[in-house]
Amino acid sequence: MPYKLSLLCVFLPLTCVHLTLTIGIGMGNLSPCVPYWSECHSISATGRQYPEFFVFKALMIPTAVCMAMYWLLLDIWLRQISKRVSAKWVTAQGLMACVALIVYTVTLGAEGEPYKLARRVGIVFFFVFTSFAHLLLLAKLTTLDTKRLGLTTWCKRMHRVCFVLVASSIISAILGYVFPNVWDRWDNAFEWSYSLLMISLFYIVGKMWQTTTFSVCFTTKNESP
Repeated sequence: MPYKLSLLCVFLPLTCVHLTLTIGIGMGNLSPCVPYWSECHSISATGRQYPEFFVFKALMIPTAVCMAMYWLLLDIWLRQISKRVSAKWVTAQGLMACVALIVYTVTLGAEGEPYKLARRVGIVFFFVFTSFAHLLLLAKLTTLDTKRLGLTTWCKRMHRVCFVLVASSIISAILGYVFPNVWDRWDNAFEWSYSLLMISLFYIVGKMWQTTTFSVCFTTKNESP
């Protein structure tokens, strides 16, 4: 179950944003374009208008719920593979990211400055907390014997993805400051690419769970009087 849950954390948001983009283009609400290239629509634009508005909310809120379950399971997994590793801050940041995603999703499409502010805060906090939680997780994994656990390959892949995320964020900030007019054409494409990379971390952790045969069982104990 944990591995399948991590897959849901990847494929639910991917399906959501690409489906709403397709619906928006098909309904004439959005102009046809490739989201990973310049001068295309932001992710938020795919869920602002009807009918894609309903599809976005119907898929993104369950995504936040699945991600919340993911972070709770991550805490259990870390305590199982090492008694000396605490994941409370990793889980706390992950859960805050899920709350932020729900706030963003609920307020998307609503009119008014308070809703606009809530959307901005929500989406920024979602990206920041999700990224930092995985960076903190990576730091904790480096203190373990990953070779004994069979996680060396996946830890290396996680290192690469996290490096690209951090480096691209720094480069984006610099380009946005130095060349604001040019970067405005690529800002949305960067958002799509960054999102794709970020959610790939859920898949990598899921493969770690699968490698260590991590499973969760819910049981009840019934005693006869």
